[in-house]
This record gives sequence, C-alpha cells and structure tokens, in this order.
Amino acid sequence: MLRNAFVRLIPKRILVENFVFRLHYRWTVALLLVCSFVVTCKLVLGHSFTCLNVAGYLQQQLEIHCYADNVYSLPVQTIRNRVSDSPTDPAAHGFRRYQEFYAWVNLLFLVHAFNFYLPHLLWKCYDSGYMTRLTAGLELAGAKDEKKRGFELCYLAKYVLATQGKHKLYTAMHIFCEVLNYCIALAQTLWLVHFFVVTGVPEHLPIQVTTWSDFEKFYFPPTGMCSVTVNKVHHQTTCFLPINKLYMLMFLFLHAWYIFLTIVSGMVLVYRIVLLVPGQRVAVMKFSAPWSEKETIKSLCHRLTYSDWFFLTRFQRVMTDIDFAQMLDKIVIVTTFKACDSQNDEDNRSSYISEDGHKELGSSTATSPV
Repeated sequence: MLRNAFVRLIPKRILVENFVFRLHYRWTVALLLVCSFVVTCKLVLGHSFTCLNVAGYLQQQLEIHCYADNVYSLPVQTIRNRVSDSPTDPAAHGFRRYQEFYAWVNLLFLVHAFNFYLPHLLWKCYDSGYMTRLTAGLELAGAKDEKKRGFELCYLAKYVLATQGKHKLYTAMHIFCEVLNYCIALAQTLWLVHFFVVTGVPEHLPIQVTTWSDFEKFYFPPTGMCSVTVNKVHHQTTCFLPINKLYMLMFLFLHAWYIFLTIVSGMVLVYRIVLLVPGQRVAVMKFSAPWSEKETIKSLCHRLTYSDWFFLTRFQRVMTDIDFAQMLDKIVIVTTFKACDSQNDEDNRSSYISEDGHKELGSSTATSPV
C-alpha cells in the first residue's frame, strides 16, 4: 500500500506523443527559432555586409545593389587543390558561384520551424485533450483514496470495452502525423541542401573540395565579388561576408540533425508495422508495463485489434504504472464476467465522478473522440 501511494504521488506528465514526435515539434522547433534569432541579430545589429568603395557610386547604394543576390565568388581562382588529369577549360576559370542565400537564412529557419510544428498542431487540434478528459476523474480522486480511484479505473475499463472497434480514426490520425513527420524531415533535409546549393562541385571545374578549408571557400566564402557599372564603365569590387562562417556551422549541424530525425522517424514507422503482429505487441507491453501480469497482457493483446490496443496504450502515457496495471486487470474481469461492479457501487460513485467522466460515459458509443 505504501509503495502504491508513493508511486501515485509522483506526478506524471501527460504526453500522448512519443519521444520522436517531441523531438520534431519541441527540440527542433526551439533549435530553429534560436538559429533564426541569432542570424537576425547578426543581420540587423552587426556588420553583416560591407563592400569596398567604388568611385562615383554611393556606398549605401552600392551595398544595396550588391546585397540583392549579386555577390558571387570565384572558387576556381581561390581553391588551389586541382584535378591533375582534368582538361583545362578557359570558361571554368571565370566560374561564378552566387551567394543568393545570404539574406534569407533567418526566414528559411522560421519556415522550417513552422513545418516541423505542423504535425503536432494537426494532432493537437484533433485530439483536443481527449486523454486528459478521460482521466480527469483519477486526478480528482487523489492519490490516497483507493476506493474512488478503483471506481474511476473501473469506469475507464468499461469505457475501453464499450468503444471497442471505434478507435480506427484515432489511430490512423496519429500514424498519419508520424508519417508526416518523416516526410517533413526528409523534404527539409533536401531543401536545406538545395537552399545553400551544397550539391557538389560541377564536373567541368578543375578543382577538388577535400578539406574543410576548401569546403568553406567553395560554399561559404568569407569574401565575394560584385559587379557594378558607373557611367558605362564596368567595375568589380570586393564585398565581405562575415556571417558565412556562421552559416556554414549552422548548415553542418542542422544537416546532421535533419538526417538523424529522418532516420529515427523512419524507425518509428517500421516499429508501427512490426506491431501489427500481436506477439510483438505482447512483448512491447510487457516491457513498458512491468506492473501488469503477463497473462493479462497476453490475453488483451490477442483479443484487441491494433487500433484498440493503440488506444489502450495511450492511457499508459497519462497514468501511473500501478493504475494502468489495475485498469488492465479490470478490463479482463469485465470481459470475463460481463460485469465490473454492482449497481449500488455505481450509485455511490455518481456523487464524486468528474463531470467530464459523465460526458465521456454518455458518449461511449461515439465513433470519434473529438
């Protein structure tokens, strides 16, 4: 009894989504917002872009002209690592690589942050605190009132059985959001690469990018050139790109992070496919619900469909392990004996069951939780 009370006194956060889901909408979004904020501060408050003076051209007009996607680098002239057996192409010597991304990185990070948050937003709009409402009676009953908690768990057990076969849409929506997480992670990995144009060295260029120094000079050069015309006279000036070093570090980190998210999101989808086998669901629930009896878990996993089993596991995320184990026992009892408690117990329970609990009990035959 003391151990049960101790476990129930430990608060458990209501997190219906899994850890990978939270990596997308919480940690990744926070990371992208911080990156966007840092870049914005650098662009607005720091010396983010300067060009050498050109005679007859106002400095402010020059920088505005060059800032608007007109800065380019000449990697063939700056990178010394040459391809020995490559034929010399005169046109390659003047190859220009434009720094079109320089002014738009902070906006890119904001768009990426919204995209990563979108699946969670869809799921939050659909779920609408469903599990919180269902388990509100347990919160009202308190940790010390075993009798009231028993009645609430009995009610939840009967609710699970009363809505059996009606959680397909709920399960499908959650899996759809997980598929969306995978697609967004994969798409934004490719988008990040193409935005910074880190797509490899063109084959016709007689250079090799084999060191970090060459990588920086080719993709994120510290300086660039800008062409302007004054009185029909063509001029070239040098522009300084001090934030490119920061862009390179952010790109390398975010690219690795996006690849990691894509891999783990794909593993979640494979995990969902594996759980279509009832035996695998038994093994997973045995590991995640150590307080439950093995025979109880085995009986439920083989009796419930995938969608019903998925809905049942959502309770495990919002309840303590002991309460969840007791609820599973009551589900087995209700299934076996077609009854959970007497009518007198229901009458006594009606005085303190939560208002949301009455609403959910009255709508136990609904086809959707929302």
